[in-house]
Amino acid sequence: MNVAIIGAGKVGTALGGGLAKAGHRVVYGVRDPSRKDLGGAAAATVRAAVEGAEAVILATPWDGAKDALEAAGDFGGKPLLDATNPIGPGFKLVLAHTDSGGEQVARWAKNAKVVKAFNTTGLENMADPKYGAARAAMFVCGDDAGACEVAAGLARDLGFEAVRTGGLSGARVLEPVAMLWISLAMSGKNRNVAFGLLRRER
Repeated sequence: MNVAIIGAGKVGTALGGGLAKAGHRVVYGVRDPSRKDLGGAAAATVRAAVEGAEAVILATPWDGAKDALEAAGDFGGKPLLDATNPIGPGFKLVLAHTDSGGEQVARWAKNAKVVKAFNTTGLENMADPKYGAARAAMFVCGDDAGACEVAAGLARDLGFEAVRTGGLSGARVLEPVAMLWISLAMSGKNRNVAFGLLRRER
């Protein structure tokens, strides 16, 4: 699959590196398409990257998300996987409970099928989500079933257990889960922690 990643920071490049290893063609949408520090992956303007993609991942800092989506233009009904978290001053969520970053992204992104994904863990788990025989869970929510399956498929390709959690309003739950992961990682000074699911056999 042709995947555009808007943003080439640590999260974007961790996702891009893993997806490239899984056989996907990755293009980074960045302000400077002449960049040569992306591990051999191609770079393009944000608009060009989106135009050539079958799926798009938004991996910018929250304060750059709106401008990046404006630069992307019309998504033409493509899946847009929102990996951001709306973290503002004081390291707090600026949207929560009655709204979410995922829903705001859907309002900003023209004709995109927005899915919240890749926001509830750190880049170490994006690079390697396996813990022995177990796999870290990647929670996915969105209103379009097809776009959610694209997100779940990419999560599985990275090695996660993909877990669907309902419509896009579920981002109101997943973004606080991200804050919990950050809190655990910071308080224990160990980023090699992940959420998973246990299922009781009946």
